Amino acid sequence: MAVFLGLSVFLGTGACKPQARNPLRIGLAINLSGEGGAAGEHIRDGALLAVDAVNAGGGINGRPLELLVEDDRNTEAGILAADGRLIDAGVVAIIGHSFSANTLIAYPLVTSRNTLLFTPYTATTELSDRDDLFCRTAVDNKLYGKALASLLAARGFTSVAFLVDMANASFGEDLLGQTRQHYQGAITTVRVDSKQGVNWDEARAKLLAGGSQAVVMLTEVAATGIGAQKIRAGGFQGELIATLWVQTPELWQYGGEATEGMTIITFIQAKNNRVAYQAFASTLQKRFNRPATAHSVRACEAVEILAAALRRCSANPAAAELKRELAGNRFETIMGGVAFNQSCDVIRPVYEVRVQDRQFVTVGELRLGGGMD
Repeated sequence: MAVFLGLSVFLGTGACKPQARNPLRIGLAINLSGEGGAAGEHIRDGALLAVDAVNAGGGINGRPLELLVEDDRNTEAGILAADGRLIDAGVVAIIGHSFSANTLIAYPLVTSRNTLLFTPYTATTELSDRDDLFCRTAVDNKLYGKALASLLAARGFTSVAFLVDMANASFGEDLLGQTRQHYQGAITTVRVDSKQGVNWDEARAKLLAGGSQAVVMLTEVAATGIGAQKIRAGGFQGELIATLWVQTPELWQYGGEATEGMTIITFIQAKNNRVAYQAFASTLQKRFNRPATAHSVRACEAVEILAAALRRCSANPAAAELKRELAGNRFETIMGGVAFNQSCDVIRPVYEVRVQDRQFVTVGELRLGGGMD
């Protein structure tokens, strides 16, 4: 069982740095300069802080852990180039990418070159139950679809509209399909592409034409915030529902009061009172002048878990050995307990979180049979 090693460092007490030996390298491949690059900065900062904490706590069996960061630019060419550079540099694992669509592009290259692809950000079921060099801490859309359908049923909604961002269709279309398997009500689907620009008047008219009781927004944070404003301006009084994709303070920067009361389906609770998490958040604010977010804490957790597994590996592990130390095991992180099945898909609960006074508030854990615990 792994315990977060950075606590003493975050609290400012002394810890032993690893001796100057050949480092173990892991990579981080995320979008830092393309559309939606702000999230990538949170991811990078959380991962850097976690690596520093690991090294201040003694590293990996006395060896330093080194993080190599590459910008994938949110393009196919950028993704393949970023991952290629990391693999050539000898990383044993790559944490990435920021979106399901980007991870799907990276997957064949990374896994074919004896490197573990480890993602906290990819939910598509296209990568579920794979017996290969893939592992994730993100809940997949099978579970998200059941949780969302349960929420809609518990609310008594018989007609719902979905706004799907085709810029990440492997997430949005997949979650829509998974929800359809469990939700018996009528569904109106409106597709937009945030990379190409959105005609919000047209999208709003289609979303509201059927008299839906809720709008589920499978869109990135800027499109969700702007879309919420447009939908509310059209007189919609029903519920707005979104995903973990928008669990960041940028939501109300884009959406303002229109996001008030929005429901978010997520595996990250809004409030975390763990001492290690509070220390992480405080250090992150001091060092990077940023609050801890769902993006940065997932990056930190990914590094924690990889470090814990690497300590159980041989001195120069291959990716297959690293995955064996992850699959079927449980780890303690700043977000609590995390377990993996034998395919290295994560096992963790899903929550309903709500926007209240420009804060995220956890309502409760969603039961797959409907309602909440």
